[in-house]
Amino acid sequence: METNPEIPKTESTRECMKAELRVYYGPSQKRVLYGFSVDMSSGGLFLKTETPFSVNEQVMLSFTLPDVNKVVNCSAKVAWVNLEDGPSKPELPTGIGLQFLDLSTEYLMSIQSLLKHDGVESISEPEK
Repeated sequence: METNPEIPKTESTRECMKAELRVYYGPSQKRVLYGFSVDMSSGGLFLKTETPFSVNEQVMLSFTLPDVNKVVNCSAKVAWVNLEDGPSKPELPTGIGLQFLDLSTEYLMSIQSLLKHDGVESISEPEK
């Protein structure tokens, strides 16, 4: 399976999708957090959680793409944190923005295809 060395840092449409996640973190990434993503793009996802994380903390993700039945396993880093007090993005709940680090080309294409599906609700800002 081919792996992208770096996901392009482009503005991408974020879509409202619920994907059940397992996040492995902590020393040797032996701690497991179960949660649901609120929104996703081809570059990363937002995870609703009250578990404290630090920016740049590395985690391992495992999740199934809705309607595609593919399990995605990749590493990610915490790109930003949305705290309850003084959130970075008030429109989102408490949680973290995760940037994919080593998403394979196959998974990237599956996510992009799913995001283009008409049945997925867009949460991107309308064009002006």
